[in-house]
Amino acid sequence: MPMREQLRNFKKERIMQEAGRLFHARGFGGTSLEAIADSMGMTKPFVYGVYDRKSDILFDISLRVSTLSLEAVEAASQAAGSPRDRLVRMAEGLAAVCMEHRVSVAVFFREEGLLDPEHLVVIHEVKGRIDEVFARLLEDGVGSGDFEIDDLRVAALAIGGMISWSYSWYRPGGRLSAQEIRAHMTGYALRIAGARE
Repeated sequence: MPMREQLRNFKKERIMQEAGRLFHARGFGGTSLEAIADSMGMTKPFVYGVYDRKSDILFDISLRVSTLSLEAVEAASQAAGSPRDRLVRMAEGLAAVCMEHRVSVAVFFREEGLLDPEHLVVIHEVKGRIDEVFARLLEDGVGSGDFEIDDLRVAALAIGGMISWSYSWYRPGGRLSAQEIRAHMTGYALRIAGARE
């Protein structure tokens, strides 16, 4: 990768990280590009050289956490093992993304409605693919006899939604460790799927 592109990517990462922190603390509307630059100890051209619009930063933050979530569930769904084993991996993987990137996930869920319409289309497509991966796995599990589900679509949405919201109450050093929360999420996911012992 050319040095110029590496530098741009480095700047982009720094800006996204700081913007995400400020969007989380102040809200999207309460954060300006100038505030992002000031918080980084940089001049405005540092930010404007990468982002012309604040909404583009919000889109990149949203796309990153959505894509990480999709990658986690797709990798688990394609792994070896029974549908039950793969559902456990999917639940653990999605929960890990939501907890490790909890600030960005919080910004995404809270500010999603402020995305530009063309950006919203992209995000909804990624979210739809996540739901489809869950639904396909649950369908496989019903076919194999691992799961007993009345409505695959509702079950897929319930599992994905439940795990995604773990960002809102997980706290490092809190009552439950990340590992314990992942274990709870997998247990609840198996119950929703009607997993047979």
